[in-house]
Amino acid sequence: MLTFPPDFSFVIQIISFFILWVGLKNLLFDPTVHVLEERQSRTSGARRVAAEMNAAAQVSQAEYERRMRDVRQAIATEAAKAHNAIQAEEQRLLSDTRAQASTQLTQLRDSLRRQADDVRPALATEARDLASRIVERVVGRARA
Repeated sequence: MLTFPPDFSFVIQIISFFILWVGLKNLLFDPTVHVLEERQSRTSGARRVAAEMNAAAQVSQAEYERRMRDVRQAIATEAAKAHNAIQAEEQRLLSDTRAQASTQLTQLRDSLRRQADDVRPALATEARDLASRIVERVVGRARA
């Protein structure tokens, strides 16, 4: 039973409890709390570092995508320039070839015309001679 005022053993129990509490606090509770706090700070630090790395990665990705877009645009521009240059060269070659072919055709026509003009008198003489021979054979006498 409980008596009032408490006896001396109660005071010894209270003092023993405080000594035990101070001992456990110094030997168990404080180191455990310290380890938990350090773990929390490391976890928070790791999360913070991970968040910073994630932000840096996003910035790097955006920069990469911007550069790739710029490079693609530059390549497309260069390809368009090359295509236009090729088309212009093709048109130039085609027009040069057409002009050359037209010149050659004109020269050939002139050459054929000169040859025809050169041969016509001879062919006309030969045609008259041939006509005379045909008339002689058909009629049976020489033409007057």
